[in-house]
Amino acid sequence: MEAWNEAWKTEEGRANWMTPEPFVVQMIEPLRGTGVKRILDLGFGVGRHAILLAKAGFEVDGVDASANGLDFASRWAEEEGVTLKLSVGDMAKLPYADGELDAILTWNVIYHGTIEVVQQTIDELVRCIKPHGYFVCSLLSTRHRRFGKGIEIEPHVFVIPGDGEREHPHYYFNRANIDRHLSAFEILRLEDSPQQWADDFHWHLYARKKE
Repeated sequence: MEAWNEAWKTEEGRANWMTPEPFVVQMIEPLRGTGVKRILDLGFGVGRHAILLAKAGFEVDGVDASANGLDFASRWAEEEGVTLKLSVGDMAKLPYADGELDAILTWNVIYHGTIEVVQQTIDELVRCIKPHGYFVCSLLSTRHRRFGKGIEIEPHVFVIPGDGEREHPHYYFNRANIDRHLSAFEILRLEDSPQQWADDFHWHLYARKKE
């Protein structure tokens, strides 16, 4: 989205997106313990989690819609002495073969879209993860302070005109929606927790693809 592409151009725009999320940090040892080697960071932003994972010894790919994010993440990775395989692309059309990836991380990404787009993206994730591979993600929660704000264009999908990136559809999840859309996964850990502020609720999920 152009709003994020613009944000990643400036130090101010990147400021809140430089530190890895605690939940993602906590997933490093479980993923390593399952033998995961290659991870895709889908929607890597400015590279905070991709660099974290590379430093932990994983082979890291990254796909994001923002060219400015890619430029910054590439420079940052070079400064940190790690190698990332980054590209600009569409979250619903991933450049990987069936079952090519051991795991996918996607943080604050795949809920941006209509229900159809979100499901297409999830279907792509399922396609690219190997059987019994792993999935770590965050999803907007219906407990979030912006749930119900703006115009509801589909059930649980809202746009807020004139509010930057929130002009783009945002899909808010409850537990029933998670179970429906992520039926291809066995959920191993699930939390409905705030992120940057007290009422910034997101689901944090760790799951394994079924056979």
